[in-house]
Amino acid sequence: MNSRQRVFNTLNYRIPDRVPLDGWFLNEVIEELKKYYNVDDLEEVLEILGIDFRATCMEPEENFRKNSAYFKKMGLSIMIDDYYVKDSGNDEVEDEWGVKIKITGNSDTDWKYSYHPLNDNGKLSLDNLKLPDLNVSDRFYKLKNDIERWKNKYVIGAGVSTLFRKGWLLCGFKQFLEALYTDRKFIEKLLDILMEFYTNQICKYIEAGVDIIQFGGDLGTEKSLMISPKLWREIFKPRFKYMISNNKKEGVFFYLHSDGNISEIIPDLIEIGINILNPIQPECMEPKEIKAKYGNKIILHGTMSLQRTFSHGTLEDIKNEVTNRIKDCGYNGGLVLAPSNSFTSDIPLENIIYFYELAKEIKL
Repeated sequence: MNSRQRVFNTLNYRIPDRVPLDGWFLNEVIEELKKYYNVDDLEEVLEILGIDFRATCMEPEENFRKNSAYFKKMGLSIMIDDYYVKDSGNDEVEDEWGVKIKITGNSDTDWKYSYHPLNDNGKLSLDNLKLPDLNVSDRFYKLKNDIERWKNKYVIGAGVSTLFRKGWLLCGFKQFLEALYTDRKFIEKLLDILMEFYTNQICKYIEAGVDIIQFGGDLGTEKSLMISPKLWREIFKPRFKYMISNNKKEGVFFYLHSDGNISEIIPDLIEIGINILNPIQPECMEPKEIKAKYGNKIILHGTMSLQRTFSHGTLEDIKNEVTNRIKDCGYNGGLVLAPSNSFTSDIPLENIIYFYELAKEIKL
């Protein structure tokens, strides 16, 4: 059974030969893994670890692309096109939308968002909204090549931002949250524009042959949603449903990445067509309970504790979590094991390697 067969068995709640594996790795960790395995190519590392997925996304238009590159500090995770950035001076990089990131140090985690183009000294305006032109065909050249390269062996995901994430990136987090309550007219107009843009982008991804549409953007804190469930249902849920329902196609799956405790809206996510939920952060939500409650209605992707087990646990702790997770959540398929966020350089490399070697050997 190759990776593609393994994953599709799992996504259709059939038991594969072993649980599929995925992973998020910051660049420093990728480089350490290359050294450990004595290889030069990232693809070789992924094959050795047994990663069953591959990620891609569209690129910027040609003039922007000439001077840009994928944001190196992101490493390997969901690939979202707004991490293609170019140098804008003053230790800042800028994406095609005009959002800027400030580089604050040498480590992969040393950066922060520093400029939000719709925010003019606290006043929000659509005047500076720059939508990438999806009709520029060469921005999909690499994506199509990636699909051709991997389509017979791996399941391929392409990332797009959630409306919540893109909204605050464009407006600034504080200003966006305030506007949700104080300027609904502006918010509705902005989100409708973004909704149509992403609906069209998703359509182009699916037409190119992408298997999984990966929505990326945190909605929760460790305790609850960042906004009330009522407000989320009023503003974001119908637009989320629109983007999915207008792109439904047999064999295509919809995935949401959100850290934190979002248990209050899991039934809503299932209702609108989300098939895969990542990362089921175990510090915030109990994977066993999610599996018991929603059975074969949603795929659990992730579930392995980054904050506790990988960061501070022993190899025995990793073994216990892997075996218990497979027993509690993988009994009818529907489970993909991966860390609950990106592996960072402070996590012992032996813990990462042991996890993948162990999980590959457990037969279902």
